[in-house]
This record gives sequence, C-alpha cells and structure tokens, in this order.
Amino acid sequence: MTFDIARARSETPGCEEVIHFNNSGAALMPAPVLQSLQHHLHRESMIGGYEAEREAGEAIEHTYDALARLLNCKRDEIAVVENATAAWCSAFYGFPL
Repeated sequence: MTFDIARARSETPGCEEVIHFNNSGAALMPAPVLQSLQHHLHRESMIGGYEAEREAGEAIEHTYDALARLLNCKRDEIAVVENATAAWCSAFYGFPL
C-alpha cells in the first residue's frame, strides 16, 4: 500500500494557502473530511444528534475495518477517541497501579 501525496495535497485546499507544520494539534482538513462533517452537522440540525449517529452507523463501523487494514491489525484492537491525550489517559489508567 502506498500513500499518494499528490492526491492528498490536491484534496486539501489549505495546501495552496500555507505550509502547515502544526499537524500534531490540528492538521489541514481535506475537502472530503470537511464535506462529511458539514453533511453530518446538517443532518443533526434536521433530525437530531442521536438519530444522525444512528443513520451514519454503517459508515462509522466501516472506519474500524478501514483502520484495521491500514494498521494491519484486528478491528477490536482499535479505539477511536477524540485526541491523543484522551487515548494516552485511557491506556495509562487501564493498568492497575
């Protein structure tokens, strides 16, 4: 599996505006991500948050399969959390001290 850097840059409009090195905090958002977020937020405004989540359930579940393929692991070995700090804390506090 190879990473298509030209495609990634073409899908990220901000690459035409800045050279952005702050990827650990918040990277430039690719257009497909922005479109998905806008669509989901619109659905939430129309039908409610829980209903929009239920509607997006299949796509959300697909995320685990896609990440497992990318990382060459099993889907039950993946936890998607809001940020690296939350991930680290979850892992750290999972050990008995």
